[in-house]
Amino acid sequence: MIILSPELSVDQVIDGASSMSKVESYNIDHRLDVAYMSSITDISFPDIFETLNTGRDSSDRVLQTIIEGLLEGRYQPGERVVARQLAEELDVSIVPVREAIHILAGEGVIDLTARKGARIRSMDREEVGNWWKIQGSIGKLGAGCAARCINLKEENVARVHDAMDMIRENAGQLDGFEFLMVLVRYHMVLHEVAEMPELNEAVRRLGFFFWAIFFPQYIAVRDYGEFYIRNHQRVTDAIVNGDPAGAEAAYQYHIDWTNAVIGGERPTPGQPWVAVGPA
Repeated sequence: MIILSPELSVDQVIDGASSMSKVESYNIDHRLDVAYMSSITDISFPDIFETLNTGRDSSDRVLQTIIEGLLEGRYQPGERVVARQLAEELDVSIVPVREAIHILAGEGVIDLTARKGARIRSMDREEVGNWWKIQGSIGKLGAGCAARCINLKEENVARVHDAMDMIRENAGQLDGFEFLMVLVRYHMVLHEVAEMPELNEAVRRLGFFFWAIFFPQYIAVRDYGEFYIRNHQRVTDAIVNGDPAGAEAAYQYHIDWTNAVIGGERPTPGQPWVAVGPA
């Protein structure tokens, strides 16, 4: 496990037997004044999830209704989705409702069983933690690749700083899923800088938008705004300095911190959190 905290020197940041990067020498309050302003200020439902759309208005209305119902709490885990009732509410035939339900079953949002019908999946702490670990590995890969590609285009540094600004402006202000969408936007920018759009598709195929709905049950993201800013500023600084190992080490720290909080730890705001690995 990588050990990375504000109290540790560069030489103490170790992955196995290898010394890591200069990530600790980066000033986490660093701000770059740029003229370039990106188009990432829209923090609504990310574009990568729009690929669920079928192109058929009725089916897409049903999809949107179910997804928004999950986000707004109208649908609860374990709740049955009654196709005929939903068709009546939306004034559509049963066919698009069934299509939408089968699409969401394929995405892991709905469980379909012969006798119980369609029900919204539930997810416990362990499952959320496991999905986060998988998602974290994608985030770590994207951060390292973005650092490797940061100098390929002149505007890349500005784009990454703009994405970080979105985190800084919204951390501690937004609750739950809304703030997670800010983080998704950040990673979408990193994937674009890394020229790896496949990472966005991986996020979608892993059903991020569904399991992330349960994420705020275990992490009060508003309360940990300063941690999110500090953790992602380290990643950002490593990326713009072209330091892939540093970016990966910084993001691994964030993975470990998040794992700890999902597992029940409650880091003290204002105090550094130290991930203690095995002796």
